[in-house]
Amino acid sequence: MRNLIYNILFLLLFVAGSATAQKVISANGGMATAAGTQVSWTIGEPITATVSDGTTTLTQGFQQSKLTVTAVNEIQVSGVEIKVYPNPTSNYVTVHYSKVVEKPIYRLFDLSGRLIQQKNIESTDEKIDMTEYSGGSYILKLNSGQQPLQTFKIIKR
Repeated sequence: MRNLIYNILFLLLFVAGSATAQKVISANGGMATAAGTQVSWTIGEPITATVSDGTTTLTQGFQQSKLTVTAVNEIQVSGVEIKVYPNPTSNYVTVHYSKVVEKPIYRLFDLSGRLIQQKNIESTDEKIDMTEYSGGSYILKLNSGQQPLQTFKIIKR
């Protein structure tokens, strides 16, 4: 009988503990809406990631835990569409340019900013081998010579 009471008590504590949601206690925060875009923020929330294109910085934290950023900045060369797929990937990522770009190059970085792969792109479709890298997030920067084209976040499974 005593074991039954302990088991029921343990089960109730387990269910009560697993039913609690994540919470943040903050000093301040708010929400703003303009031109169809809504932004909410909390002061004092933990930071999970920061992404910057040189002029704009996005710091992702507690509220945006489900956010997946794939393209970090806008393309700088007009008339060129760039697709990177599949993302997430487990083996290869293909970079597709809609038209020929002058001196295309890619650089692949880990999240600590270390350059782990760099190559001149030979055609409008380039396969990047990701098999040797561990699962996680990587930053892929595409350039035309010295001019930045677009930056992508690649998720490796």
